[in-house]
Amino acid sequence: MDKLLSFKLFYFDDGHLNFEETYRNRKINRNLYFICGYSIDNKNLREFNENISSIKKRFGLEPDEPIKWNLKDDKIEQFYKKRGKDLKRKSLLSKADDIRTELLNLFCDERYNTALYLSAIVEIGKGKKKQFNQRCFTNVLQRILMHCDDTEFFHFVFLDFYKEDATDMADSYSMGYHYGKDTENNQYSGGSLSEKGFCEAVYFGKTIYNQLLQMADLVAGCSRDYLEFCLTDGVKVFNDVLRFFAIIMDKFYPLKNTGLPFRAGIVISPDNYYEKLEKGFKEIRKLSSP
Repeated sequence: MDKLLSFKLFYFDDGHLNFEETYRNRKINRNLYFICGYSIDNKNLREFNENISSIKKRFGLEPDEPIKWNLKDDKIEQFYKKRGKDLKRKSLLSKADDIRTELLNLFCDERYNTALYLSAIVEIGKGKKKQFNQRCFTNVLQRILMHCDDTEFFHFVFLDFYKEDATDMADSYSMGYHYGKDTENNQYSGGSLSEKGFCEAVYFGKTIYNQLLQMADLVAGCSRDYLEFCLTDGVKVFNDVLRFFAIIMDKFYPLKNTGLPFRAGIVISPDNYYEKLEKGFKEIRKLSSP
C-alpha cells in the first residue's frame, strides 16, 4: 500500500527576467527564462490543499478566490472585477505579505514532504521564447527523475497553461517520456520518464483557477526575486528576498553529495552563472539567519 501511495505530483509555473550585465567591457541586456515549482506526495495532497484553503479563509478569501505573487496582475484584477469583488482584491493587497508568508511556510511543514525546483536559462544566442521554455522544461524533467522511485501508480506533471506554447511543451514532455531525450535530440542522463513511472501526458491548468498551481506561482515569484538578487545589484528586491525566498530556500531538492541544491533542485545554463547563484544563496542564508 505504501508503494501505491508513494507517487508524486509536480506543479510548475514559468517566469521571465530581464537583467543587465557587463560582458567584455560592454553593458548587455539579457533575457532569462525559468520554470519553477514543487513536488508533493499524493498521500499528502488533500491535507496540503485543505490547509491552503484554511489560510485563505483566515484572510477573508474563499478557496476559489485566487492568490498570486503579483496581486496587481491583469488576470487577478479581471477575475475579481468580473465577480463584483474588486474591493476584496484591493483589501487583499494590504495583507499580501502576510498571506504569502503563511502559504510559503506550508512548504516547510515536514508532514507534506515537498521539494522545490528551479530551472533557468540565460539567452546568450538568439532564439524563440518557446525554445527556451522547452529547454528549461527539459532540464527540470531530468532533475525530477532524480527524485522519483518506481511506483505502482503514475507520477503526474502539471503546468500553468502555456497558451501558444502548450503544444511545444507537450511535445517536449512526450519525447522525454518515450525516448528519454529532448526535441533537440539531447539524451536524458537519467533515462526516460516512462522508465520511472511517469504518466504519458503532461497536464495543463490555469493558475487562477487552481490553488495548487497558485502555490507554484508563489514559488516562482520569490525565485524570480532570488535570480534578480544574484544577477544584479539586488537592491530592488533585497527586502523581499530576505522575507520570502529565505523561507523556502532550503526546500530545493539537494544534490546528495553536497546537500546543496545546485545542479539538482536549482539549475541554470550557461554553467558560468552558477557562481553568482551560489554566492547569492550563501549571502541570503547568512543575512536571514537569526
